[in-house]
Amino acid sequence: MLLAWFVGCANLDAFVFNGVHCSTVGPDTCEAIDSPWDAICVPCEQDYDWGRDYPWFPETLAAGESVRPIDPALVRRVPIPTTDGLGTLDAYFVAAHADDPAGPTTTIVYNHGNYAGIEHYQPRLRYLHEAGYNVFVWDYRGYGKSEPPEAPTGEQHLADADAALAEALALAPDPDRVVAYGYSLGAVAATRMASTSELCALVLEAPFTSIAEITTDNTTLSLGEQFLSEGAFDNFARMATIATPTLGMTGTADDLFFSEDVRALVNTGPGPRELWTLPGVHHGVSDIGIPEAGFGPYRRRVDDFLAEHGCR
Repeated sequence: MLLAWFVGCANLDAFVFNGVHCSTVGPDTCEAIDSPWDAICVPCEQDYDWGRDYPWFPETLAAGESVRPIDPALVRRVPIPTTDGLGTLDAYFVAAHADDPAGPTTTIVYNHGNYAGIEHYQPRLRYLHEAGYNVFVWDYRGYGKSEPPEAPTGEQHLADADAALAEALALAPDPDRVVAYGYSLGAVAATRMASTSELCALVLEAPFTSIAEITTDNTTLSLGEQFLSEGAFDNFARMATIATPTLGMTGTADDLFFSEDVRALVNTGPGPRELWTLPGVHHGVSDIGIPEAGFGPYRRRVDDFLAEHGCR
């Protein structure tokens, strides 16, 4: 009874974010981290290493496959002032390598997960760059080099997503071929983008569902979103309004956002829907998530979906 009362009275929005701000980078975030995938080592004054070597998992690359470094000459830093005047979001436009004549016209707006910041997701950006896309990526408040260093409220996060999309559309070679991509928590920003603009496609990888759904899965308490949140993180409500062609991806071993919940989310609302379910695949970068489980199949699935809907 006490737990039910506490959860019913608490606003859980503040517990969504788990950023690592560059001002806190040091031994505790770098040297003390065992996994090279999870270590955060770039301080505020240092540029990201876009060509960094990674110990790619054996499952990720088939014989003869590779994931090229990103040429720093293709990377443009584009700071974005927040609309409330409280800070500046750190963002980057990574131009396509242009080997594929179709890919360079498509821009993927990459909205990352809730851990750390851009540094943690650089391998994921490498996959999309290797596939021939322009990639726009940004850090949330409290993450990486974005300011202020404090995490946003739900409404601030949605407003920041609007500002990030506006910048991406301005930079995209073809504004009609812009794709919102949301990984994990990034699905909140991605669905916001798809609900407010006519985008070519929406891609949701292991997506955040809603605070109410997560609470039910983890506590067996069935409480409405209005009891737990101000509503900014309710992806079910947003998906009900989105007719954008949507590709959802989920692993059956994902213990953060369960496959059956992702299926329900992806199938909510109008418009073309497709779900790719990978048996035995986990959630994240370091525990072998969807791209890490096989870059070739991942690339083909994304390419085929975007080509089918005229996005490449």
